[in-house]
Amino acid sequence: MIITKIEAKKPKKLRVACYGRVSSRQSSQEESYSTQLKYFQGLINANPAWEFFRMYSDKGKSGTDTAHRPGFQQMIADGEAELYDIVLVKSVSRFGRNVGQVQQNVDILRAHNVTVIFQKDEIRTDDPTANFKLSLIGAIAQDESHSIGENRRWTYQQRFARGEYNLGNNRILGYDTVDGKLAPNSDAPVVKEIFDRYVAGQNYTEIARALNEKGVKTLRGSEFSFEAIRYIISNETYVGDKHLMKQPPTDYLTHKPDKNAEYKDYYLTDDHPAIVERSMWDAAQARVRREAEEREKGIMRGGDHHFLYGRVFCGECGSPYKRRTVTGGGQHYKMWNCRERQKGVKGNGCKCRNVKEEDLIAEMCNELRWSVDEDRMAAEIQRVDVYDDRVEVTLAVEKTA
Repeated sequence: MIITKIEAKKPKKLRVACYGRVSSRQSSQEESYSTQLKYFQGLINANPAWEFFRMYSDKGKSGTDTAHRPGFQQMIADGEAELYDIVLVKSVSRFGRNVGQVQQNVDILRAHNVTVIFQKDEIRTDDPTANFKLSLIGAIAQDESHSIGENRRWTYQQRFARGEYNLGNNRILGYDTVDGKLAPNSDAPVVKEIFDRYVAGQNYTEIARALNEKGVKTLRGSEFSFEAIRYIISNETYVGDKHLMKQPPTDYLTHKPDKNAEYKDYYLTDDHPAIVERSMWDAAQARVRREAEEREKGIMRGGDHHFLYGRVFCGECGSPYKRRTVTGGGQHYKMWNCRERQKGVKGNGCKCRNVKEEDLIAEMCNELRWSVDEDRMAAEIQRVDVYDDRVEVTLAVEKTA
């Protein structure tokens, strides 16, 4: 008889990952990345059935929002790929302070045979009672986060009420912070030029283009954009004022402005040296408000629009005419029609006519007895009213005989 000895197979070790979230406000050794890693490695090495896979971590990230924690997101992705079997976390609060997100991510990992072990809370997600325990402890962690947010909000409110605020050095174009006070710097003339151009009639795009052509750079060393110019024109800091708590406080879970929150804003007048005179500021804000009102009516100005954009109106209902591209007979051409006609449903919109762009310009020139000259039209025409049988043109300066 032949006896064959079969070697016993060694059980496959479980791959164990760990996750740590290090607070940027906590400098104690207990919270450091190296200490957490050493702690987890000690637990893993002490268990002969485990082997270390990797450490995932995030530093200074909010516990209520997983979307902005790259280490956490990578841990979930690797779990979905079933690259490890267990993930160790110090506590539920390290995993997250949003009850819903904690449970959702635990369920994702559980669906891929990954067990989450919360060491401090003594919870394993492969335990049938884990969901109840997680809900309870997660609610406590969420409430703690809410309390922290409320305390921070109260602190800000008290500081703002005293007229105190913090603005780091070189955080705003045209100013430095000197001894805790804002002081104009060598970039102040750039800001002044932006306001001068805007009040003189240039739009945000034209101002940005002019500055970029001169090689002027933003605070971050990049080219100016439409949005950069818009921000400067709307920033009360440049007239010497400061508006504190402009927006509602952020929701502690979504980290977005909470529109339902009660809060008080504070406006400090003549808080620091101004770069632009108040008369210049007032003129700029008057234009901002005027153009905002026009946009509400569907009138769009600025950018690289057609020279007639914002100047053509319906003679029947007074609404702006809109420019659009129409396809017919295999060709594309521009058409103008009343905004209310476009908005109409089942024939209930304005009935004033559509007009091809070339016909509209021809009718305008016939009305004015001009030849076609777009530059002259852009400079001198203020308004065009379109009726079913005619157009009426209003000039910025009335025609002289």
